Amino acid sequence: MVKIQKISEIEPCLGFTEFDMLKKYRQSFATSELGRLHSLFPFSELARQMHLKSSPFGRKSYFSPEGKIALMVLKSYTNFSDAQLIEHLNGNIHYQLFCGVQIDPLHPLTNPKIVSAIRQELADRLDIEFLQAILADHWKPYLENLHVCMTDATCYESHLQQQLTKVRVKALAADSICANNANRKFCTKYHISTSFKRKGRAAKDEPLRKILRSELSRERATRLEGSFGTQKQHYSLARIKARNRKTEMLWIFFGIHTANAVCMIEKVEKKKRTAA
Repeated sequence: MVKIQKISEIEPCLGFTEFDMLKKYRQSFATSELGRLHSLFPFSELARQMHLKSSPFGRKSYFSPEGKIALMVLKSYTNFSDAQLIEHLNGNIHYQLFCGVQIDPLHPLTNPKIVSAIRQELADRLDIEFLQAILADHWKPYLENLHVCMTDATCYESHLQQQLTKVRVKALAADSICANNANRKFCTKYHISTSFKRKGRAAKDEPLRKILRSELSRERATRLEGSFGTQKQHYSLARIKARNRKTEMLWIFFGIHTANAVCMIEKVEKKKRTAA
């Protein structure tokens, strides 16, 4: 008997008792944080963008194209090592539902290298610009204050805010290292308020500008820099054990966006409550 089957392939073969139990597991999964996290990722669209396909030839893959991406999200979410991820996947039905598989408990997966093999396959197909655009479009209805951009010069390109959200930036919170003359002139030209410390003569509305600078700096410190600490502590970004640059970039990509998606859960629930 095979160790693992895709849930979509076995449902028609299940008896009523087994199907009813699976239905109950699916209902509990849908209301769990893990299930809500799963609903925030357009897995099929991401798989198409990465040109992942189930081949009818050769050895059959344990995971579907969508399941491979889900496995990477699950690794970031759980902060498990590859070996721990496989161990918990074998015994956790919600983890299996997340990845779209059912594992025979008498024939569990034993090779943690499955995870690294999938990581390498996806790393070779990773196009961050296109995948981020897909996620931004999917999450945009739940985002607020799109006109405000927060950036860190050491790890993020600020120009992505106009490309991803298609909203004109009106306020910018950034490192003091970014407060050079060129950036100041650019922001002045396009009427972008910043967190930069004032230079030169004070304007008539200087008290209001000072309050805005203070708020931008405070929000950046708590939200942006705070998120870095969270990602390192809880989303496998503290010690990245990738062996090459491609897998390192994939590791970082899924760590950051899994953390983003967890934050999106409450935003989605809030919008649902407001609509109701």
